[in-house]
Amino acid sequence: MNVLTIALASAAALFLGYRIYGRFIAHRLYGAGDLPDERMPSRAREDGVDFVPTSRSVLLGHHYVTIAGAGPIVGPAVAVTWGWLPALLWVILGAIFIGAVHDLGALIASVRNRGRTIGDLAADIMTPRVRLLFLAFIAMALWVVLAVFAFVIGALFANVPASVLAVWIEVPLAMYVGYRVYGRRGSMIRWSLAALVFMYVAIAVGATSTVSGWFTWSDPRAGIIFWLYILFGYSYLASVMPVTKLLQPRDYINSHQLFLALGVLLLGVGISAVTAPASLEMVAPAVNDQIPHDLGAPFLYPFLFITIACGAISGFHCMVASGTTSRQMATERDARAIGYGAMILEAGLAVVVILCCCSAAGFADIAAWNAKYSGDWVGTGSLLSKLQGFVQGGAGYMHAALPIVEVTLLQTVITVVIISFAATTMDSATRIQRYVIAELGEATGIRVLTRKHVATALAVGTAGGLAIFAGSGGSGGLVLWPVFGVMNQLLACLTFLILNTWLAKRGKPVIFTTVPMLFLIVTVTWAGIALFAKFSEDWGANWHLLLVLAIGLALEAWMIVEGVAVYRLSRRVRRQGASPAETRQALAGPTGSVIDEHGVILGAAVASGAAPSMPEGDIM
Repeated sequence: MNVLTIALASAAALFLGYRIYGRFIAHRLYGAGDLPDERMPSRAREDGVDFVPTSRSVLLGHHYVTIAGAGPIVGPAVAVTWGWLPALLWVILGAIFIGAVHDLGALIASVRNRGRTIGDLAADIMTPRVRLLFLAFIAMALWVVLAVFAFVIGALFANVPASVLAVWIEVPLAMYVGYRVYGRRGSMIRWSLAALVFMYVAIAVGATSTVSGWFTWSDPRAGIIFWLYILFGYSYLASVMPVTKLLQPRDYINSHQLFLALGVLLLGVGISAVTAPASLEMVAPAVNDQIPHDLGAPFLYPFLFITIACGAISGFHCMVASGTTSRQMATERDARAIGYGAMILEAGLAVVVILCCCSAAGFADIAAWNAKYSGDWVGTGSLLSKLQGFVQGGAGYMHAALPIVEVTLLQTVITVVIISFAATTMDSATRIQRYVIAELGEATGIRVLTRKHVATALAVGTAGGLAIFAGSGGSGGLVLWPVFGVMNQLLACLTFLILNTWLAKRGKPVIFTTVPMLFLIVTVTWAGIALFAKFSEDWGANWHLLLVLAIGLALEAWMIVEGVAVYRLSRRVRRQGASPAETRQALAGPTGSVIDEHGVILGAAVASGAAPSMPEGDIM
């Protein structure tokens, strides 16, 4: 099979999914665009720090880079162990019918309710107990994300010192872009592109032996620890600064960095079709029948679907959509492009990774590929080992478009892209963890946790402690990493349960969320139970993993029971011919809240300061 053929077919499928199914889901199911602009959280609660009306192009870049991170690179680079076809189908179908529906739903539900996170909304949509447990589970997942991503970035810095200068010089560049745009009303596109040019110069300078030597450690483990302290300190500052000062401009620059790199890579694919067609052949098998199960590789089902999360469906996205993006979106008319479209773009990145990891650009022949993927289970290797196929294959295609540039320098460019994405996710995850801790403070009555700097210090301190002290060489976050795939996809299951209940209480059709929800519940539960059985063989050494799995599976079961009860009650009330107002009252949750036809939570939420229902005259 030819890389170019697969790439064009995948692009067409993703484009049609966005244009046809994305439009249907956005407008017919979620009613995106109905909320008047003055009711948008970014305008109604504007504070210049977290709530800031932002143009669609800038917010799309911020949202896309945040949800992507290193996930759509690492996951597919590992999952091609089972063959490129299963990975490709899951990415395309999962993104169109599951992931994008999930992300857009979380975004719209949050926007309709003052920018509250999906975990906080669980109190009024389901029960306060679910809210508390769901927020605690989210906090645990983000705790692991922060610790592991910090380790990933630190390890890449220590092992690829040529990347250090370009990554860190982006921080002052982004702050200068933010100043020029928001302080002097300059053009975001012009200044961010200028910063991008400066970054690429920094990559070339940083790759020289003299400069890279400044950041080379004789003991890489000591280098990782050093970078962890720097990274967590930076994350603290970045998460409390106004989004316009650093986060937005940095993400916008990173989005251009990725699109330029992918553009050059795809141009190289087109040139290779003429100059070196052999490099476009897929050397990997469509379905691999030499899986190294005896070396620890699990079976395709259900583990493919938790190995590839970002790129198809990821629970972490619900926190980005409802934790940061909903507070910056200027108009609800942008929701489809940002909430649904960014997931489609992320799937496109995952497709490129799959093609690079399975083509002749990265591996000479099937024997070389088998030595990498069938002779060992790459899930047990290092991050650099997992990413090697993408780095080498991508650099090979870029070299076809830029033959005057050394391949090693192009590999550094791809490494900088990976680190920049991971760093952006770490920035936003710290900010989101601050929100979650503050909401936990509200839910438990511990008011001190609602203070910005207290919540941020707790988020950074606990993640830093886990990374630095729970494992050697800064790898403490990996203590819980074996169950993170299940934890992440459980978040997606729980988010779908909340969205399903939110739609059912409004009398909306739930088939478009129920089908993906059931698929995820069966798949993730199967994987969770399989891991629980595996870890139970040595429960003394794995008690912490067993505890996390037990909590997650129990919470899922609890929410399923409550969700089914609400759905059955909703059907019974509507069959009795109750009026819309009577139906909403009958479906009121334990907090006394009701959900109007637009998805706005009323009742107890109004008492705490939420916006009132939208009168018919306000609907656009």
